Amino acid sequence: MSAPATPVMVARDLRVSRGGRTLVHVERFEVRSGLVHVLLGPNGAGKSTLLKALNGLEQADGTLEFEGRPVRGSADRLALRRRTAAVAQKPYLLSTSVIDNVASGLRYRGVGRREAHAVAKEALEMLGVSHLASRKPGTLSGGEAQRVSIARALACDPAILFLDEPIAALDPPTRRSLVDDLMRILDQRGIAAVWVTHDRDEALAVGDSVTFIEMGEVVQSGPALEVFSRPATESFATFLGLDTYLEGSVVVGRAGDLHFVLDTGHDLSCGEAPLGHAVACIPPEDVVLLTTVPEHNMSLRNILQGTVREVRPDGRLLRVIVAADGLDVAALVTKAAFEELALTIGSPVAAAVKAAALHPIPRHERLNQAP
Repeated sequence: MSAPATPVMVARDLRVSRGGRTLVHVERFEVRSGLVHVLLGPNGAGKSTLLKALNGLEQADGTLEFEGRPVRGSADRLALRRRTAAVAQKPYLLSTSVIDNVASGLRYRGVGRREAHAVAKEALEMLGVSHLASRKPGTLSGGEAQRVSIARALACDPAILFLDEPIAALDPPTRRSLVDDLMRILDQRGIAAVWVTHDRDEALAVGDSVTFIEMGEVVQSGPALEVFSRPATESFATFLGLDTYLEGSVVVGRAGDLHFVLDTGHDLSCGEAPLGHAVACIPPEDVVLLTTVPEHNMSLRNILQGTVREVRPDGRLLRVIVAADGLDVAALVTKAAFEELALTIGSPVAAAVKAAALHPIPRHERLNQAP
């Protein structure tokens, strides 16, 4: 295995306060070369404030190191901004040509016009918009303008690229295309990125690591797939759309395997988890609906018999709520699958769940999150 990427930036006990109120606080946050670090959370959680503190645009208490050197005063913050670049949700472009816009960051850094234009041209080509070089910002579409904004940032060859909701204002096809191109460029050039979003799918699509922030505090941080598959708190699980919660305790079964015994008396097989009181969350996409239960299926260890209580649209899918012996279990299914099962409100149905999909959150962690 390769060695872990080198930290480009390290923040310790970083705190942003205004009027005696803490807006955001992180004990430790590392930005590593070649990786995309996602700051995820609901609106108003403090993500953008943290981004500005890391970028030197927001005054913060604590310790911030960039490329092994402390960032203390205004001179250090200016040096930091010259080695980094930022892209906002709304492209802020000068009322001049596209090529001049992309070259502007280099020109501010003292690079000559000819050299700056040559680099700007390469950046535009990377983003697939070199044909727009002579155009004015007012003639660009939203996607084109954001590509120009990103090209301007990349032209400066930043050690870290800060992205604040960079695709939130774009339509889905434009969003997907831009993400594909940007991820390719970041990978090819080995640029570290800090990416702010409130969109869980976006975070999972782009993030190597994810830090979930709520009310100015870090709730959980780690590799993206690990964080998403094992949310540490009920509030984070809710944010991710895991709306099935079961109260109970994790115990060791007779065969040495783990069981989740519900307060209602149900005994379910579960994956690895600490013993003791817990709240188990079940991802709705991991729930399989069955009208006929197979006699032998070692994969679907947990089967709850019930009836369809509610059906509502969830994007291109349907969210089906199954009432099973006092429990509500949510499942996400395609419309075609729902019609094939011939389900209606009140129809008998079984909700089947693999043991590995049953994720218990230790009860004490959940209580620690209470106000």
